[in-house]
Amino acid sequence: MSEAEIAAPASFSRLDIGVMVVLVSMAVARLIGLIAVLDADSDIGAVGIGFGVAVLIFQTGGTVACALACLARRRLEALALGSLVSAGLAVDLFALAIWLEIDSEAYGKVAASAFVWALFGLIILGLGLAVQPRDALARWLYLGAIGASLLAALLATVLVIDAGGGGRRIVASASPVPIEGFANENVLRPLAAVIVVLSALWFGALAASRAEKT
Repeated sequence: MSEAEIAAPASFSRLDIGVMVVLVSMAVARLIGLIAVLDADSDIGAVGIGFGVAVLIFQTGGTVACALACLARRRLEALALGSLVSAGLAVDLFALAIWLEIDSEAYGKVAASAFVWALFGLIILGLGLAVQPRDALARWLYLGAIGASLLAALLATVLVIDAGGGGRRIVASASPVPIEGFANENVLRPLAAVIVVLSALWFGALAASRAEKT
């Protein structure tokens, strides 16, 4: 080993950081899940808790897989790291809520918001892996899909934060969006419109990037 290699400090790449985030968050979820299963009052309850935690992990698994792939390819690295943090936070918070039967509105809002950003992170990162814009049309469709995804995530977060008013409460469960009702229903229509536009832009960008150029 040369003197330069000895003197150079060890540095972590963004992929290394992402791997550590996944390992830590999944280790916490595994520990909480095992404790919850062993602490269940009955065998049937233990099976339900075990499946609930497993479903939560698989629900965010797509985000984790796409984020790590983007980091390995050096694409959308900042968003990939943010999505990994959101996915890990959502899994751990929901697993803890299942174990301790947490019935806190504020706690539920934080967990649901983390899941929302993990979900839309999956949409953006999946597009980043599938699309390689070769011309102006594909680029604009690609950027439009990313912008629509971020706007949809913001609107969904507003819905989650405003939920629980008027006697309606957020329920801690294994559901991806554990909300009984929305206090601010005026955001529902814009969110639906943005999701429609997002879906069209997503597949439009994919098709445009695959067009053969002469």
